[in-house]
Amino acid sequence: MSASSLQTALPRELEASEGGEADSQPVLPERSPLAAIFGSWAFVVSLAMGLGAGLLLLPYAGDQFIGAAISFGALCIAAAATYRALHASNRVETLQQRLLDEASYHAFVDAAVEGFFRTTREGRYLIANPALARIYGYETPDQLRTEVTDIGGALYVDPKRRDEFKALMTANRVVRDFVSQIRRRDGSVIWIVENARVVTDGDDQFLFYEGTVEDITLQRESEEAMRRALAETQEAARAKAAFLAAMSHELKTPLNAVIGFSELMLQELFGPIGEERYKTYIGDIHDNGKHLLALINDILDLSRIEGRLIDLDEQAVSVADAADAARNAVLQARKEAAPITIEVPVAMPPITADAKRLQQILFHLLSNAAKFTPLTGEIRVSAVRHADNGVLIEVADTGIGMAADQIQQALEPFKQLDNRIERRFEGVGLGLPLASALCGLHGAKLSILSERGRGTTVRVHFPPERVLMEPRAA
Repeated sequence: MSASSLQTALPRELEASEGGEADSQPVLPERSPLAAIFGSWAFVVSLAMGLGAGLLLLPYAGDQFIGAAISFGALCIAAAATYRALHASNRVETLQQRLLDEASYHAFVDAAVEGFFRTTREGRYLIANPALARIYGYETPDQLRTEVTDIGGALYVDPKRRDEFKALMTANRVVRDFVSQIRRRDGSVIWIVENARVVTDGDDQFLFYEGTVEDITLQRESEEAMRRALAETQEAARAKAAFLAAMSHELKTPLNAVIGFSELMLQELFGPIGEERYKTYIGDIHDNGKHLLALINDILDLSRIEGRLIDLDEQAVSVADAADAARNAVLQARKEAAPITIEVPVAMPPITADAKRLQQILFHLLSNAAKFTPLTGEIRVSAVRHADNGVLIEVADTGIGMAADQIQQALEPFKQLDNRIERRFEGVGLGLPLASALCGLHGAKLSILSERGRGTTVRVHFPPERVLMEPRAA
């Protein structure tokens, strides 16, 4: 539909929608020659004013009354004619400007990528641009307007959507982001989003609905594919967690037997072993069994977190007590380690957390620090109130540190910064990833600051809602 045809389409359609049939040309009322020159009301009013003024001047005009009245009336008539000419000129200029504005508007609508429409309340199109016709599978806007006489029944997959659209329009006079499924002319189904408003006249009487339509089928399909992928990923994580749980049970049962019997033999409960070297071997079996058991537990915990199969036993936990328990566990697990100091203020309030998991977080951070810090170095655990009233726990060491591009790698499971076979530092790379995952379960955030050769600082920030009370005076 061209811009010129759009200029006349709306008034004709509005007239037709009220039961009449618009003529191709407007019909003007007949007017008298005198009214055409002066304007009917302007002529009568001006003549009456001229005669009235002449009568008022009668006492002062004397014998010149008739001439004065005629002259004054002529001036009034001339003024009326001038007013009529100026008024007609202004009307022509206003009409031309409106036509130019309307033509510009419809030219913009014709070239728009989005679909534009105007419809009646009953569901018939008054105006449709080419983009809307293409979205709905029609060749031209005229074809769309001709074939679709009931939008609710012809377009919407769910006809009730048109009733919902009208109800929103009645209540709010505007509809935003109204998403629906539409059946195109060839029968295919697409997703659209509509934004529309009610247009009224000067007396607030309904004229039509006006709005835009956008095809969002690709967007919806992409979102649906992402949802399916996420669901499949979560299901795979749950399946992996279930598999690892079953396998860990099968592995932990014989490991517990190995650890238990080796511990009995080390204690020589049923008599001396005899050969001292056997006792050393049994000690190695016991230590390696415990290490393997801890590794299996870490893998199981990480998979359970990924599968969202782990629950927190939350309670009030002292940061100082958790740090002390983690330090003891690290010193017990490692034969040698750099000194570990704990600096937690007495007035530090408790936080809401799973005590076992908080100790596990700090154990992995301290164990990682001890692994990469020489015996002459130092490891420090500290806790302070954050500026946002949360709690900030830091584990800092003076170890070998790492480059900035290695920090993200250190947080990935089973990633080792030194992956050579003859690497110096043992481990499978689960400590930091597991600590980060456990922090996430608490709503805490783990961050790492490190520089090669100058040590590493790991920060765990617990949010304010995890802090139970204001700190007491020391």
